[in-house]
Amino acid sequence: MVYSLLLGFIAVLPLGAEQEITPTSTRVQPPAAELPSYTVLRTDQGIDIDGHSKETDWQLAPTLDFIMPWSDLEKEGAQSTIARLLWDDDYLYIVYECVDPYLDAEVETHDGPVYREDAVEIFATPHAAKSEDGITYFGYEMNIKGTLLDYIAFGGGDEWTSNIHFPWQSEGVLIATSFDGTLNDHTDVDQGWILEIAIPHDNFRHLGGQIPPRDGDIWRAGLNRTAGHQGQHGLWSDTHSANASFHHATRFGKLIFSAKTIGD
Repeated sequence: MVYSLLLGFIAVLPLGAEQEITPTSTRVQPPAAELPSYTVLRTDQGIDIDGHSKETDWQLAPTLDFIMPWSDLEKEGAQSTIARLLWDDDYLYIVYECVDPYLDAEVETHDGPVYREDAVEIFATPHAAKSEDGITYFGYEMNIKGTLLDYIAFGGGDEWTSNIHFPWQSEGVLIATSFDGTLNDHTDVDQGWILEIAIPHDNFRHLGGQIPPRDGDIWRAGLNRTAGHQGQHGLWSDTHSANASFHHATRFGKLIFSAKTIGD
């Protein structure tokens, strides 16, 4: 058996079965030349994880905009995604706001295949530079129901990351969601959904680095969204892949932690 990853999807396939996978989308937009960066500001108030983004700190946080390089947005219209990040001494906070006309999620079992549905992801490591042995990072994938798939990935590089350790379990992660529409009824047109997640910094302790981060620390990260039902694969940092694919660790963007408090 070998592990193969496509579109941020995790599948266990017999040897050679990956040749049977048919890509579901192809690149329309040219790849970005530079890696994106995002400054993560501090919150002194913390964030109430309730599946909404109405708190003042969220509204003041800069946005991180996703691209959909494998979709013809002039023909389809963009099912856009924005994210915001904040941090304090205990948590890394993320909120995703997703435009979505066809809300789609049924998986409720932890570590279930949420990547087949409407889901958002973060792949992150507290190390800024590429390792000679490849990049090790943690993956968090969450669907509209707030179901979590988490793992640690080893040896990430330019190509697919194939060494993914699914038994690894995160600790103390908080997730909440809300949505505007009718879940899993595709006869109507929905508006979208929001997911909040708080990841304790202690979950990154296995990779070394400064925990919690200090002012000026740089982490590498990829933030993604899977297509779900009649959706679009989106991501923050372009992987340069011809078909929708997320696990290309050398293309992760840069999260720059700032001691500046949001609103100051």
